[in-house]
Amino acid sequence: MDILLLKNIKNLGEIGSKVSVKSGYARNYLIPKNYAMLPTKANLAIIDQQKQELLKKEEELRAVAISQKEKFDGYIMSFEVNVQEEDDKLFGSITLQNIIDKLREDGFELEKKQVNLPSGPIKNFGEDYSINIGLHVDINVTVPIKLVKNSAPAPVSVGSAVLDTTNSSTSE
Repeated sequence: MDILLLKNIKNLGEIGSKVSVKSGYARNYLIPKNYAMLPTKANLAIIDQQKQELLKKEEELRAVAISQKEKFDGYIMSFEVNVQEEDDKLFGSITLQNIIDKLREDGFELEKKQVNLPSGPIKNFGEDYSINIGLHVDINVTVPIKLVKNSAPAPVSVGSAVLDTTNSSTSE
């Protein structure tokens, strides 16, 4: 199926270009999201008129992405984790949602679909981890993740009860 692109789409084409895609991809994704339209004579005329405006919008989005990329310069994401002593496994794991929450806490407003955790959930201490953030079609940032051992001892579970091993004294 032939369509006209209204946005730059990675590995597909640029604004105003006529490309051929599978009909399901066009009908179910590109056209409903206003990323593309059918190449009728009327639509071709509309695209020719709006191409400069669409290119200007795309350039503005690119400029915003470049400024966001500058904010990530020197940024290292850090997590304080509890680690099993014998095999350096984490108690729990660090998931993509934990990373999104940490980014928002640190002042970065990103959507979940922009962030990629290539190694999957982080379950071991000591390895080098990083995330890839897609800010624009052709602007990506790689952010390293640093894991820091929690100084407080991890809770010890005995049967169904959890014991707190911290030195806390109660005064009555």
